[in-house]
Amino acid sequence: MALSQSRVRPGLIVEQNFGRNGRPFSLGVEEEFQLVGRESFELVSRIDEILSEVEDEEHEGRVKAELLQSVVEVATNPAGSVAEAMQDLRGLRARLREAAAERDALIASAGTHPFSLYEHQDVTDRPRYRELVEDMRWVAQRELIFGLHVHVGLDSPDTAIACANAARTFLPELLALSVNSPFWQARPTGIASTRTKVFEAFPRSGLPPAFSSYEEFELLVERGVKTNSFADYTFIWWDLRPHPRLGTIELRVCDAQTRLESVGALAALAQSLVATLAEAFEAGEQLPVQPVTLVAENKWRAARDGLGARLVDLEHDTERPARDALLALVERCEPAARRLGCEDELDDVERILARGSGADEQLGIYDETESLLAVAQWVAEETVRGL
Repeated sequence: MALSQSRVRPGLIVEQNFGRNGRPFSLGVEEEFQLVGRESFELVSRIDEILSEVEDEEHEGRVKAELLQSVVEVATNPAGSVAEAMQDLRGLRARLREAAAERDALIASAGTHPFSLYEHQDVTDRPRYRELVEDMRWVAQRELIFGLHVHVGLDSPDTAIACANAARTFLPELLALSVNSPFWQARPTGIASTRTKVFEAFPRSGLPPAFSSYEEFELLVERGVKTNSFADYTFIWWDLRPHPRLGTIELRVCDAQTRLESVGALAALAQSLVATLAEAFEAGEQLPVQPVTLVAENKWRAARDGLGARLVDLEHDTERPARDALLALVERCEPAARRLGCEDELDDVERILARGSGADEQLGIYDETESLLAVAQWVAEETVRGL
């Protein structure tokens, strides 16, 4: 991800920096964390206090507020490898743990909190967030959810659009692997990724359309801004979107992960998948684009059942277990992972398949203890384990 010299075409308004980094398939990872009380494990509105603890040159611009004051977001520096990004994230989690402790709080990472209510959360006092609540009202007020975003850098806008179109097909596999939000408003929902269904109430969310060209994406953004539909393309919250200002495509479909090694597995899968698709496109292959309705069916199955889902193999129109679909995807990505040096992290996908998803682990604790407090405590402890 690079922010150097940019190209802005006459008449168009999307700044783009594809290919400016110099490192192929550079990586950036963003995590959204819960701020919880040390004893109650309930969400607490302390983002400004936490930010005051990390006001230093190393973390400037990398630890940020979000819509609600009980959420804190961190972002890695642009990394050349998954290992580099993971080292950065380990340091960020450790620094946040220390900052939270100074304010009698803890950090926790999962797609939703087991029992805290959105009605009890304070909105962050920033113009962007005040305007969001004014514009979207109850839809924004209930956005008590936490995600994991992975950016992968690409060399050209044409490659970015082709990869985004093709990678859309595999978003359900990434979701099935990452499901980590089986509770909402103090009850089990029966949905492995409740976060996904809550967020789909947002406008301009869900699966992205396929674009015939980068210029078509630019034109969409230009028309949206011109008609006061949104201020800029960062108000388009698709599960996967081009991020031209950073020179990346951004995969946004995943729930926040409790275990740090799960973040590494998802980052490796995302990076090696994008690299696999980009290398095929640049070699002259036509990347297939599947109908959005069928991809959406797979996404629904993944959100509902996680690793227990049966996903449709859209190349052959047959069903298969989500675990088999993920193993096939890992196999497809292994050559790129070896070239990128993330094969060890990619191997962790199979460990998640054996252990179960974050949603599986949370539900296991709830079944054993019948206590949502025990679930919240486990999430907080596991988020910082080994740091």
